[in-house]
Amino acid sequence: MTPSLLGDALVAVLLVATIVYVLRLNRRLGVLRDDKAKLEELIRGLTVASENARAGILGLKDAAGEIGKELQKRITAGQLLRDDINYLIERGGAVADRLEGTVRTRREAPSRAGGEDRPAEPATAASDKVTALRVDPEADAPTRRGSQISRTERNLLRALGARR
Repeated sequence: MTPSLLGDALVAVLLVATIVYVLRLNRRLGVLRDDKAKLEELIRGLTVASENARAGILGLKDAAGEIGKELQKRITAGQLLRDDINYLIERGGAVADRLEGTVRTRREAPSRAGGEDRPAEPATAASDKVTALRVDPEADAPTRRGSQISRTERNLLRALGARR
């Protein structure tokens, strides 16, 4: 064998090895190209998802702002109602105290007047509407002179008696 034939054979073997290596490399590059396409698709999907999330967050902020405004309106209305109720409770307490004083005065009036069943003078304009009451401690309910009192009046008098 001649050296040129040996050199050609060596070059041929190296060319075959290079061709095999290039084929393997081409396959691997093809896999990378496929992975690159999948990666780009994944990046596009992430971009769309982040835009949707951003839009959702803006929508939630708007909704939270609206709900906050509505809640503040309701809180304000509730505070106004609370103040009104407190005022009515105070007024009701004052009226109950006046009524209790009137009832107590009328109970004590017969004993101060020497046993007469004479009503005391009313102290306020509101007490002008109160009918003279005769309260019998042993009786279940006080009675008006000459007629029965209403259930509401009896309940009020019981509540005033229980308050003492």
